[in-house]
Amino acid sequence: MQKNQELFFNVLKFDWPTEALKFHFFGDEIPGAERIFHSVVPDEIKEQFPNLGSQEQEHLYTTYTVANEGSVSVSLNLSESKYSFAKRYFNWLIRNHFLSKEDTLVRSTFISDTNVWIPATKQPYTDFTVYEKYTLKVQIKHFSGYPEILLSFDGRSKVFKQPANELIHSVSAAAFNWVMYDGAIQKWDDLQEADEDIDNAEVFPVLNADIENAMGYPYEPIKPTNKYSDYLDLIVKFYKQYINVEDFKKVIDLHKSGFIKVKPTSIDSTSEESNELLFGNGNTEKVPYTGIKLHKPYKKSPHSAVNLFYIFHEDDYETVKDLNSRFKNGFGFFKGLERFAKIMFHTQEGFSIRFKDRDNPIEQIEEILTKRTFDPAVQYIAVYITPFGKFDTDKQHREIYYQVKELLLKRNITSQAIDPAKMEEQGEDWVYSLPNISIAMLAKLNGIPWQLKQTEQSELIVGIGAFLHKEENIQYIGSSFSFTNHGRFNRFEYFMKNEIDVLAGSIADSVRQYAAAHGEPSRLIIHFYKTMSRAEIEPIQHELKNLGLDIPVFIITINKTESRDILAFDKKWNGRMPMSGTFINLGGKQYLLFNSTRYATSLPKPKDGYPFPVKLKIDCTDREELKDTKVIKNLIEQVYQFSRMYWKSVRQQNLPVTIKYPEMVAQIAPHFNANDIPEYGKTNLWFL
Repeated sequence: MQKNQELFFNVLKFDWPTEALKFHFFGDEIPGAERIFHSVVPDEIKEQFPNLGSQEQEHLYTTYTVANEGSVSVSLNLSESKYSFAKRYFNWLIRNHFLSKEDTLVRSTFISDTNVWIPATKQPYTDFTVYEKYTLKVQIKHFSGYPEILLSFDGRSKVFKQPANELIHSVSAAAFNWVMYDGAIQKWDDLQEADEDIDNAEVFPVLNADIENAMGYPYEPIKPTNKYSDYLDLIVKFYKQYINVEDFKKVIDLHKSGFIKVKPTSIDSTSEESNELLFGNGNTEKVPYTGIKLHKPYKKSPHSAVNLFYIFHEDDYETVKDLNSRFKNGFGFFKGLERFAKIMFHTQEGFSIRFKDRDNPIEQIEEILTKRTFDPAVQYIAVYITPFGKFDTDKQHREIYYQVKELLLKRNITSQAIDPAKMEEQGEDWVYSLPNISIAMLAKLNGIPWQLKQTEQSELIVGIGAFLHKEENIQYIGSSFSFTNHGRFNRFEYFMKNEIDVLAGSIADSVRQYAAAHGEPSRLIIHFYKTMSRAEIEPIQHELKNLGLDIPVFIITINKTESRDILAFDKKWNGRMPMSGTFINLGGKQYLLFNSTRYATSLPKPKDGYPFPVKLKIDCTDREELKDTKVIKNLIEQVYQFSRMYWKSVRQQNLPVTIKYPEMVAQIAPHFNANDIPEYGKTNLWFL
């Protein structure tokens, strides 16, 4: 696979300064100085500040190479000094360079990288100016023997043309976050708390979700494109216009070689067999939609009697009739639930729930459900025709969806939501949603759309994902437990972020259940949404010790932050996306894993999408295990395969379901009125 690719990073390299530079430090804050933590301060200056690092003095202040009265100065050869300080200096140079330019806005990120905003070429709005956002992140010797700039495109933002002192009459200032002022992007609260007198007629807010909701702006869906070629075109444009130019190169001595090539020795790929998925009658395919279309699902629903009923507002009756016909008889190329997904269902006359109050239907729905008699020999699935979409600006409207889900789960009923507005808007094109809906419904009915082609191993796999509820500013974590490496799950839970002991106990319970059913697992594998701290892993090790188990615990951090990070592109293919299964060793047990429908024998179709890679970091409680390259590759292949088990869509995904499913649980479950998921919902894929 490597021979058919020529990969390069979105990284540029530059030279160290050719001579020592004099830097200036202060013990106390002065205007224009930058604060640096004691661990970043160069060793050469520390003896001048004997209390540095104590509680009395954790920071110094520096004006870098700008001399000021009262400074303590030192000459430094940056290539031989502390790299963390060199990074701060180079960032300072870059930030000041772009602050001096009239056509750019600058925002420093929380890790002191430089975020540059430039006006977009296309300006389709009368109320906003659209800006393209780029981040320049300095790093030292990651992929070369030189300082480097990781150049990323971070999307677009809209800045109001109307100033804050006028906009405040339409929306509360509590909704303001980032604003444009004096050539920079700044925090509104910081600006208002500053000592200087701010002219709010010169402050222009950046559009955000809170302002959108408050002002009732409609949701603008993002049109799918080839993200790789679009992204590369944008960073190349920025490189040519702002970096590979004389005024920038006077500040940063950029190399002429352009973007850094990926060393062939850093590239590997998953096995060809890891692409294979099992479908009906043991047939294999790589692409889920192709497999379902040609071979039907791996296993149909085990329920011998499935009753489907609808929950809908009385105005949507014709939509329900139309939808039921499509489920039974088909629509366009979709031939119906039974022929496509082997879902045989019955819709009992008079069993569906028609409610009258569009804005507050819960009371009526619950009353009818309470009176309804459900046959224990029948598995029911409700299709909820939601009057309000997930992006509705009214919070109470959005909550109705979650309350309906909870009412049904309490009665052991799974459900599928359908947006009638989307059906009407898309017309005949809505047929493309039906395969995804069918697969999700089959999974909710305990069928298996497809399965990994894997030899079973004695291991327990735990996935932990997270979702931040912005309105409460509370992060919830969800967990999923798989007793097999085939990609099927046994149980889902959710917790608040600080309930680490509860999560550890839940993992221990699953280990105990696994051991009772299958014997002692050979290893515990945890897919985690962030780097797992010692405080988070210790309770789990403690619980395993209490169980008398001395097994290695592998922690694989799966970072889904897609754009502001390292990417790689294939020079040999005009679509620029590396082949599926390619992974790159970034050093430090970190890897970049690509998952798509680009294979050696076939190219992706536009509708398949062009997903960005995920970044993996692998750790283990038994450090010796990390030295085994076969173990590392096996773990990467497992992440790769679990990303192919997303049963909400027949399209390829880049994030493994061990992270995605718990994230979905953590997004929805906190909206339930009870403080827990109904028991039935802990073993059902109701959230798809």
